[in-house]
Amino acid sequence: MAAFWQQLATSYGHKTSVDLARRQTFNTTTTAGAKRTIDEVRNAQDDQPDLPIHRRTVSNSVQAHIQLERAEHRPPRLQPSRIISPVGNGTQADARSTAAPLAATRSTPGPSQNPLLSLRHPRYALPERMVENFEALGVRAIYPWQSSCLLGKGLLTGEQNLVYTAPTGGGKSLVADVLLLKRVIENPTKRAILVLPYVALVQEKLRWLRALADGVFKHSDEVTDGSPLPSWRRPSTTIRVSGFFGGSRSNVNFSDCDVALCTIEKANLLVNTAIEEGKHGDICMVVLDELHMINDEHRGYLMELLATKLMALETSDSKVQMVGMSATLPNPQLLAQWLKAKFYVAKYRPIPVEEHLVYENAIYPTANAKEFSRTASQLTTKDAISTPRPKPQRTIQRSTHHEMGNPLTNAVVALAVDTALAGHGALVFCSSRLGSEKTALLISDALPTDHVDQDTLDKRQDLLASLRALPGGFESSFSKTISCGVAFHHAGLTTEERDLVAEAYDKGVLKVMVATCSLAAGINLPARRVILNGARMGRDLVGPAMLRQMRGRAGRKGKDEVGETYLCCHKNDLEAVAALLEAELPPVESCLTPEKQGITRALLEIIGTRMASSKSSVDDYVRSSLLWRTMDHSQVLEMVEKAIDDLRAKQLIQGGQYDDCFEPTKVGMAVVASGLGPEDGVFVHSELRRALESFVMDGEMHIFYLFTPVQTAGLAEISWLTFRNQLEGLDDSGMRAMRLVGVDPAFVNRLVNSGGELKENTADEIRLARVYRRTYSAFQLRDLCNEMPVHEVSLKYSVHRGQVQNLSQTCHGFAAGMIKFCERMGWGMLRAVQEHMLDRLHAGAREDLLEMAQVAFVKSRMARIFWENGFKSIRALSEADPQALVPVMAQAQARKLKLQGEAATRFMAKLLSKAEVIVSSANRLWMKQQMAQWEEE
Repeated sequence: MAAFWQQLATSYGHKTSVDLARRQTFNTTTTAGAKRTIDEVRNAQDDQPDLPIHRRTVSNSVQAHIQLERAEHRPPRLQPSRIISPVGNGTQADARSTAAPLAATRSTPGPSQNPLLSLRHPRYALPERMVENFEALGVRAIYPWQSSCLLGKGLLTGEQNLVYTAPTGGGKSLVADVLLLKRVIENPTKRAILVLPYVALVQEKLRWLRALADGVFKHSDEVTDGSPLPSWRRPSTTIRVSGFFGGSRSNVNFSDCDVALCTIEKANLLVNTAIEEGKHGDICMVVLDELHMINDEHRGYLMELLATKLMALETSDSKVQMVGMSATLPNPQLLAQWLKAKFYVAKYRPIPVEEHLVYENAIYPTANAKEFSRTASQLTTKDAISTPRPKPQRTIQRSTHHEMGNPLTNAVVALAVDTALAGHGALVFCSSRLGSEKTALLISDALPTDHVDQDTLDKRQDLLASLRALPGGFESSFSKTISCGVAFHHAGLTTEERDLVAEAYDKGVLKVMVATCSLAAGINLPARRVILNGARMGRDLVGPAMLRQMRGRAGRKGKDEVGETYLCCHKNDLEAVAALLEAELPPVESCLTPEKQGITRALLEIIGTRMASSKSSVDDYVRSSLLWRTMDHSQVLEMVEKAIDDLRAKQLIQGGQYDDCFEPTKVGMAVVASGLGPEDGVFVHSELRRALESFVMDGEMHIFYLFTPVQTAGLAEISWLTFRNQLEGLDDSGMRAMRLVGVDPAFVNRLVNSGGELKENTADEIRLARVYRRTYSAFQLRDLCNEMPVHEVSLKYSVHRGQVQNLSQTCHGFAAGMIKFCERMGWGMLRAVQEHMLDRLHAGAREDLLEMAQVAFVKSRMARIFWENGFKSIRALSEADPQALVPVMAQAQARKLKLQGEAATRFMAKLLSKAEVIVSSANRLWMKQQMAQWEEE
């Protein structure tokens, strides 16, 4: 009988040296990327009987297309390790746990068992259209805990405040949605505020609430002689939902909407403005999502400030219903006492979740934190006799590929591939951006695509075409991962990239999402299986709250019957992670304590908005704070005295030293209006004063510097060689501006030559470091406003494209604050210059393109390309044929794409759809301009 390798030669042609090398029987590690024949792939797949049967029925044409895609766009695939479970006779069998539901799937009662679980029940008194909208969005019944919470005394009528907690995925947002919309419907002249911590969450919630409010009308009792008012005299009864966040460009004011969705900073500004204008009585409800963030001294504590202000101003005629919610709130009783609220704790999860520990290619079940701790202790003990090692539930075969030689990496890839092949979604958390990209590439190399139907393959190619059509470029690794159903998500990507891949994953087009820890809190993407590639964020272990957030993403209501979490650990981390899981969440405390210095800003805001003008009114405010409930009262009053002295010393307030009256200074009012804290406000004032004395008008660098945020945390690390190169490239006006703000070229040169870093030990050193960081970011801002594409700025300054984009968005909000600052100070000329530059910042272009940049999708480089190709006005774009715009738009792409065949066709189709939107948007703008001219005539 012929040898095995001879049979292969007969079947596939003449054997090669590579064939001989692959068939050697001695033990060695195979070369990475070794290519297998198609029959080997099929045989390996036939050995896995529990995979979805449709994978073997894919047409030959589809398989040929997939093989061609692999040959052209992917290196040879890796072989994922199998997951093995022991059977009764001591042998092992292949295990695919994702395909089968857990034995004890919990059932949730429905309206047939309990009529109160339907939002149609008269106890809720919700409009028919609103209930229909809920049902259209998939909410046909509510959970028992949601019903109990909503029906608490005084909640639906707005008489009672509420603080509640529920696990991630437990449906806590629905309770707030119902209460918020009901309050707005029943109080047509009032407004509600929903506070969310991140811009992505605001944008996501904006779409959801607008869908819920579609076609729903507010109550209106205005009648004349028993008959309704004519429509032209009747106030609007539709529910207007608007978003307010840094970088948003909207003509809608708070007074023009019924529901304002805000980031924390914007919500505090809205409340300050309402108090200053005497319109705080128009606010009927405030919802504080992620209430545990009050602990965050950088941003979250502003929630305490705005809630305290509204409660201190509360009267019998002006009642604001406060609702706070969180998934990780260890002390809801304290917060409920502070907000004078009922508290409700729900532990219900609609989807049962299995917890696992993965260690050294073995999977151990851990039903709870104590069991995890016990298993970890047994695995790390040196006394194997008295403490026997636990038996794993399943094991993962060791990989022969050196890329997956690390047991942690091997386990992550095997679990992710296993989930995707069973047709479910996997969410993998990594400690870093680079780690998430590398892991995504490994998973895609190990994930076969021949089990995917043609429709899904087409959608993935459409997704790639959408990414390629982005004017800011796209991450090249997506070309290798998307076709396999894998993507990655981190802050280094642009907003458009993150939105596209997140939407595709949510719709099931992508099966594996590899993300950094920030995704756990920043966006709602649940999964059948959550896999933690370690429990670190960078070099440090994540906190207990973040760990719970990540694991809480397991289980997708309406799509999965179960959820699973796999915490993959190194030996050195086992005990620390076990302690992390058992650790109690830190209690939520006030950030107005002396070490956090929030009290100074709190007092400046109430005096600056003239909410408090005497010692007694300041004391009334302080007694409404969370601080008053967590600290000795005599210490609090002593802190207040010190904070007032500090504000007086900074010349932000006056009075109070010899009498009982406080007044904000002009600077103090400007600081509050701009949304800055006292320290940042004083710094900005000194910078602007210096600019007024000798503003460099014959160049742009000075104004770009003034537009750069003073909060330097999170800004890019300075490359001193790049810094020096930018200084050397400045003209005379630019150098004068740099010297004026305090930049010393000789100092920069010394740091380049010595490789040193900025010192930040003294107050002067901290101030100087802030100047240099702002200047480095100002260089990036200048390039963006002068039409340099985001990807080129990213390369030039060695920062991720997402960071460049984030800088631009942050500058929008900060620049708007600077304009308000100048307005309050009476610096009209400086304000006019800043307003003009803000328009350029939004457009990302020079002055001649500002009009065209109003058109959708026409910004920065795209606008310039249109200009250079003869489309120099809104009218020209409105009259253009969309087909004629496509080749022009292709010139604006970040990189020259060499696409052929179907990929090129899809790419051009995406550009054509954008071109149609551009022409339509230009048409609307042109019509508005024409109507404005007719009215003037």
